[in-house]
Amino acid sequence: MRNDSRHSVIYLVNDYLSTSLAWLLFNIVRYNTLDPVNSYTSLGNFLKSPFVLIGQLVIPLMMMGFYWLSGYYNKTFVKSRIESVMTTLGSTLLGTVIIYFIAIIDDPIPDRYSNYELVIILEGLLLSIVGLTRIIITNRFISLRSQRKIWLNVAVIGTAETIEDCARRLNTKNPALGLKVVAAIPVDSVKEEVLPDLEILSLDSLAADSDRLGIDEFILALPMSHSEMERMTLLRKLYPLNRPILQPAWIASGLNMRSRISNVAGEPLTDISSAVISESTRNMKRTFDVIVSTIVLILLLPVFAIIAICVKLNSHGPVFFSQERVGRHGRRFKIHKFRTMITDAEPDGPALSRPDDCRITGFGRTLRKYRLDELPQFWNVLKGEMSIVGPRPEREFYEDKIIAKAPEYTLLHQLRPGITSWGMVKYGYASDVDAMISRMRYDIIYIENVSIAIDLKILLYTINTVITGKGI
Repeated sequence: MRNDSRHSVIYLVNDYLSTSLAWLLFNIVRYNTLDPVNSYTSLGNFLKSPFVLIGQLVIPLMMMGFYWLSGYYNKTFVKSRIESVMTTLGSTLLGTVIIYFIAIIDDPIPDRYSNYELVIILEGLLLSIVGLTRIIITNRFISLRSQRKIWLNVAVIGTAETIEDCARRLNTKNPALGLKVVAAIPVDSVKEEVLPDLEILSLDSLAADSDRLGIDEFILALPMSHSEMERMTLLRKLYPLNRPILQPAWIASGLNMRSRISNVAGEPLTDISSAVISESTRNMKRTFDVIVSTIVLILLLPVFAIIAICVKLNSHGPVFFSQERVGRHGRRFKIHKFRTMITDAEPDGPALSRPDDCRITGFGRTLRKYRLDELPQFWNVLKGEMSIVGPRPEREFYEDKIIAKAPEYTLLHQLRPGITSWGMVKYGYASDVDAMISRMRYDIIYIENVSIAIDLKILLYTINTVITGKGI
């Protein structure tokens, strides 16, 4: 059975030790290129010098940061050899270039050409030592999967026929995938004797049963005869379990989203629980969120104080407004804003705001115009409940109404919700369910094309909206 944390620790320890060895060997080569006039009396004295010792500690740690940004530690169980080589090449090249500018460029050497030789040597050492040890570990994990000594516990959702087909393909024909079907979740009436080797689970007790059996992944194997609404209903139940949801390519699907392929050599399975985004982009997006939200919360603290005083003076009630929203994988969280409406603004139940809404306070209208009421959500971003850019989160009340008309809305839960989004930039605030659906179309396109470049473009448009006061 998989233990991703254990696998990640193995790769982490290996990368630190192998990077430290590569940097030590590089320093030995580096010593021999130094100008004799400025060189140390011996190699030992050079290696024990303060700047070399500090580098021996700092450089491997810095490289570990690049390895993490590359997404190498995200999914360690299913890693392939080709993926290991390509990811290692990219992260070591980036690290080598940065190390050159911060640690090597000022070395006292006879000529600049020697500097370039050092860069090539450093990249060669990092790529060969780190890459080789990674390949050894990856080969070992592939061998253990093929021998059925480690595996993923999988539950298949579908009809009796599709469940049996999945179990046969994955348990007997493709052992190297490391997938072991241990449970069935039938969507029709199935007697246990039809699937004698699998435990029959119910959707009603899926959370408890998944923990009890140690289910690592779900496979959604519904044939085309099942409607898109049925598929989305199942996804809404599966998302909160926070486990990968795969779909077999050999079973036709009505899902109209591009999906990420999890395996090429064996049976093709596509991941429908996460947006089509590389692991490196995922990590860089989260790093960007943490850095920017931290800076905003610190630098704009005086602005927060001024807004809080104005909100308090303008109308009776609390400064902040909190409301439960539905986030990534259907998780509920409290979104925070500066209050822009009168207290008890919804005495008759949920009600969307309109541009001429009498419930909006005078100062609240100014906050909305420049989107300043959204600033406290950077705290949600820092906590990991939201992202700076992503689909706007809605209340469950309105989600149900949207999904009744547009089931594909469920797919927005593949990403963290955002403070701003393409839908907000293109459409703005929504005053009814139909407007929400229109805005959703843009967010659906966004999650199919997530990238740092697109996030930056959306941020620029959002900044323009704030500056020009087009928030309402």
